[in-house]
This record gives sequence, structure tokens and C-alpha cells, in this order.
Amino acid sequence: MPTAAITFLGINGAIWLRLLFLISVGLFAWRMSQLIRILRLGRAEYRLNDIPLRIKTFLIEVMGQKRLFQEPVIGWAHPLIFWGFCLFCFASALLMLGGMFPSLSIPQAEEIPLFSSAIDIFAAIVLVALAAAAVRRYFYTPKGLERTGDATLILALIATLMITYLFAEAGAEPGKGLVWRPMGDLTAWALRGLHLSDGAMQTLGHTAWWIHAFVLLFFLAYLPYSKHMHLLWAPFGVFLAEIPKKGVLPPAVDEQDSSAAGPLSRFTWRMLYNAFSCAECGRCERVCPAAACGSQLSGKQLIHQFKIYVLEQGMAQLRGKNQNGKQLIGEMVSPQELWGCLTCYACMERCPVRNEHVPLIVELRRQLVENGDMNARLQEALTSLQRYGNSLGKSPRKRCDWTKNLSQPIKNALKEPVETLWFVGDYASFHPSSSRMTCMTAQLFQQAGLDFGILYDKEKSAGNDVRRTGEEGLFEILAEENAANIRQSGCKKIVTTDPHAYHALKREYSRFGLETPVFHYSELLAEWLKRGVLHPKQKLPGRAVYHDPCYLGRINGIFDAPRQVIDAIGLDRIELPRNRENSFCCGAGGGKIWMEEEEGMTERPAVNRIREALGMEGASLFVVACPKDYAMFEDALKTVGGEDRLRIADLSELVCKAMEVPREEVAAA
Repeated sequence: MPTAAITFLGINGAIWLRLLFLISVGLFAWRMSQLIRILRLGRAEYRLNDIPLRIKTFLIEVMGQKRLFQEPVIGWAHPLIFWGFCLFCFASALLMLGGMFPSLSIPQAEEIPLFSSAIDIFAAIVLVALAAAAVRRYFYTPKGLERTGDATLILALIATLMITYLFAEAGAEPGKGLVWRPMGDLTAWALRGLHLSDGAMQTLGHTAWWIHAFVLLFFLAYLPYSKHMHLLWAPFGVFLAEIPKKGVLPPAVDEQDSSAAGPLSRFTWRMLYNAFSCAECGRCERVCPAAACGSQLSGKQLIHQFKIYVLEQGMAQLRGKNQNGKQLIGEMVSPQELWGCLTCYACMERCPVRNEHVPLIVELRRQLVENGDMNARLQEALTSLQRYGNSLGKSPRKRCDWTKNLSQPIKNALKEPVETLWFVGDYASFHPSSSRMTCMTAQLFQQAGLDFGILYDKEKSAGNDVRRTGEEGLFEILAEENAANIRQSGCKKIVTTDPHAYHALKREYSRFGLETPVFHYSELLAEWLKRGVLHPKQKLPGRAVYHDPCYLGRINGIFDAPRQVIDAIGLDRIELPRNRENSFCCGAGGGKIWMEEEEGMTERPAVNRIREALGMEGASLFVVACPKDYAMFEDALKTVGGEDRLRIADLSELVCKAMEVPREEVAAA
């Protein structure tokens, strides 16, 4: 086909095709070089650790398109388009080489057995998938997906490539080397139904070949300038995602250094990368608990505005001009949007290109904190944390008042050697309902014979949520003091009931010299019940739903241990519709537990979650494994008036009941 198509116009088509190819590649390379130079304006961030895991993730999520299957219809359509795109990349390379160098007799896709059949079939499959994508975008548009001219053009270009390929196949002269191509033959049969002669069919095929080549070259040149540049950046974005250390934020930058180096140097290059790889599909917005409850926050719009800012500031800096333009915070993104985030990582879990919304939001929050732009309740909580080491404004001497209800004393890990340090956490220590569960946990630890102690008044907030409000300096103060005391205790492992503390201690305290293994109490309970260290004396009646805490499940991958505990004590466990990685946030994360309700919110996330649980047939227990969850959902249950149908219960409370802990001890706790 290339030789015949090149000569059928009566010109030296190979020379013209080479010229067009050079122009297209030149425009492509020029734009890509600009974008890469913009990325280099960001600060360093190492992303080449654990290469085997990165390769595995790339194969599963890019080549296998795993995350795209999470949504119906388009979950199948997009992977089919992608796989067709991959096949056509190779076929198009052969087409261009064959057209530019016809004398070399470079084999074309239609001449290669199996591959020819595959690409022929995929041309039709891609057209069907494009039709499904178009219907979804223009007639059944989901939240967060926009009907832009750029998207329409991209769909039209891909469709044109598929149609012209089939037409070129239909007009090809039959001969040696041609293999089974059902869709090309079907297209030829349909065209012959229009009574076209053999000469007309060949002319149509040659014309289609040229249109295909022109569209292909235009597509190549246009792609890095369009919103669909994610086709180029997204695969590498998945490979360079925060896979090995999920949920770990990069350190804050020195403000003076960043101001001297330009506005983009405040961000890491990976944060800037988000702007280029975003597909603007709206999946992040559709799973965001804040957005679902009426918040102004939109992950997609945030990244889109950031993209405009990055390109504007980056191009100005490359040209040596002053970076004036709009301010990112205030003019392009409002503080209310940034404070709306729960840092629950639902957006990042669903994003098919693994964009990293939370680190970007936290970096922008750091700027707000530096400028004192925060609501009064958050300021009060941060002041309390700085003064007392906890967010509830309690004296450090009262941190362990809950231990007075226990019949057996708990060791002071700084005065007596202990194998396990129990890092209790603020809400587990001070909140009335949560501290009751803390007493029950202590009883279980003692009955299991665990050699443990606590830090008493030397324990401070772990700082996980402090850091996610943007108060990096205070987080470092808290973390340094906690890490020093933990090292001084000489413990061999750490256990905590608080998933937020669990994440900070396990993932982020290594910066401060702490490498001690960290466990969630559900892991210990599950192991003890399995080995018979704890012996339930009765099977508990009732149907239970379990809520996966974001920082325990989605971020740190602990899903099974709490469920094993529930199963071991005989409860009939059923799953909430939104469970495991897709769990719905309680609304406490990211410091939101300390903040005033955002104006315009329709309901709190915890209320939304409780309504979901109340809709589960026969559910009588809402099981939690987090002190903050207990506080949030207890209040939400009162708000909706569902106390007569559902009860909030902690894992420790249920295990104590199954073990028939004496009623007076439970009451004292």
C-alpha cells in the first residue's frame, strides 16, 4: 500500500511525507523539551526506589489498565481504546517508515500474520469503544467529566484514524501476503455495495492512506499542547508514583530558598508532574467524601488550575520574564477548597494515572499556615498542641487518668523495661467514649500476657494530622520528642489503637531515627484469637458492619485483621457497599476534626456513612477500629436519630464481651 499510495497523487510523495514528518516531530520535540524544562524547575524528590514493585505496578495498571475497570461501561471502553492505541503505535510506525522510504519494502501491518488480524479487529473495537465514550460524555455525563472541544477533537481524531485504516485496507489490492482481516473485508463489501469499481476502490484506499498519515502527524504534533497530553505522561507517572511509601509526604521547603529560585521551586517535580499527567476524568471528584457532602473542593479542578499556573509560571521563567499572572491561592484556588480536604487518599486510590492530590494540597496548606490563613478552631487546636502536646487542651498530667479505672497498673516504659510500647494517642486518652475503649484494650493486653508499657505524660500527639494541616514545624517538634522517648524506652515493638498515629510512627518517623516495628491493635487481637491466647466464652449475636479507617486500610493495607477479629467472636459480618480501598472517610482526617464546618456542606461525612450503614438489612452493630472513628460516628448516629437501630462498637469492647469480662470491670472502664 505505501508505494502505491505515495505515487498515486502524481507527486514525489515520499519527500513531502518526510517533510511533514520532520515538522510534526519537531513541534512535538520542542513542546516536550519545554515541559521537561518546566519540571526541572521543581525541587528534587527521589522516586527510583523499589524498581521491581514499580515495574509490577506499571504492568498491572498501565498495560493491564486495572484501575480503569472500577467504573462500569467506560471501565471496559477505555482499556480497549488504550490497547488499540498501543497496537496502532506500532502499525503507524511501519506505515510512516514505509511511506517515507518506499524503496526499502518495509512490511506493513496488514502483511504480518496475526498482528494484521489483531489490528484489523481492534480498529472496529476501538470505534465501538469511542462510541461508548462519546455517549457517556455527551448524554450521560458523570460528575466531574466535561464536554470540552478538545475532548471532542481527540475523539474525532482517533475515530478518523480507525476509519481511514479500515478504508485503506478495503482499497488494498488483493495479493500475496494479505491475511485474514474480517473488518477490512467487511468494509470492502459494504463499499462495493455502493457499486464502486476496482479503480475507485483503490483510489479510495490511497486517499484514506494519506488522510490517515496526515491525521497521525497532526495528532503527534497536537498531543503535547492538548489536555490529552496525559497519554504521554501518565504511563511514567504510574511508574514514578509514591508506591513503596504510600502516604508519606515530602518535607517542606525553605520559603526563602524557594522565593529566590522562583514560584515553582516550592513544589517537587512530582507535584508539577501531576499537572501534565491528569486526564481530567473526574474520578477523583466522584469518590471524594468532602465533595460528596457539599464541599467546594474538586480534585480535578484543583489539578486543572494548577496546570494553568504551572504552564504560565514555567513558560515565563523559561523566557526570563517576571512571573506575575494570577496567584494560585486566592485567585485560582480558594483557601476553602484546600481546607475542605480530608487527606483520606480516596482520590489518589481511584486516580487511573496515580496523580498525587494530597501532597499538593498539603504543600498549599503550608503556605496558608505560614500566612496565618486558617479558621479559629484549627488555630486553637494547633496552639493547644504546641502548649500541651494534645489537641484537646488537656494537661499532660491528665493524659493517663484513664488508667485509674484499671485493677492492674500499667508500666511506665521510661522507668521499667518493656517489650512493647503502647502509643495510646490523644483521642484514646482524653475523649470520654474512646478512653472507655482504651481501658478495655488494656484489659485485653493484660489478659494476653503482653509485656507492655506507656509513656504516661511524656507522650505527645503523633502529629499525623498536624502535618496534614500544613504545620510542618510543629509536626517535627512533636515527632522528634516522641521518637527520642520511644528510643529511650528500649522497646522492641510499638502498638497503637489509633490508625493516624500508626501511620505517622510506621511511615514518617524514620526521618527522626525511629525504625521500631509498629502494629495496630487489631493485628495483635487477630493473632491472639487465632492462636488461642484469648479465649472467647461466647459467640456474640447480631449482624455487624465494619468501617475501614482510611489510614489503616486504604493507606496502610490492613483490611483482614479487624475482620478476622469480628469473625472469631461469632458476629455475622456483612460488608458496607463502600469497603476496603473504597471505604468512605469519617471526616476526621487532615485536621478536619478540629475545624469548623465548611459553609455549604450538606452533611458531615460521618453522617453520610451512618446513613449507608442504616440502609444495610439487619445491621445492628457498626464496628470501628479507631478512637476518632468512635467519636465521629457516635455523634453522627445521634444526629440521624438511629440509636435504636444501630450501635457503635469498638473491637476491644466486642472481644471483652465475647470473653465475658466481669460486668463491674467493663462498667469501671
